[in-house]
Amino acid sequence: SEIKKIIDDEAREAPAKAGALAPDDVWIQPGATGLDPKQTSFFQNLQIATKIVKTQIDIIAEKKILTAGQKIEPTHAALLDKLKIRPFSYKMHVKAIYDKGQIISAAILDIT
Repeated sequence: SEIKKIIDDEAREAPAKAGALAPDDVWIQPGATGLDPKQTSFFQNLQIATKIVKTQIDIIAEKKILTAGQKIEPTHAALLDKLKIRPFSYKMHVKAIYDKGQIISAAILDIT
């Protein structure tokens, strides 16, 4: 339905927070990071292969750093923040609808 589409389109990006459980797998993609070489320790701690190119850190290969359901460690959250990666999203989950004194199941939103 149109209402369900509007609600689903309003998902917001969210950063990884230390201590939370990852709702999805998170992969770091290869390429330039924009970070200076002094920050290679973040990548080394997470066993992410890097090289220095033109005074910045480049990631050499794709690397899975979080698996769905895994507890997010402070190092994961810090690295994702430094890379400006917001891997998760939040949106409203309608459980029921109140209309003219009646409570209706949210499943009605799935009817097309």
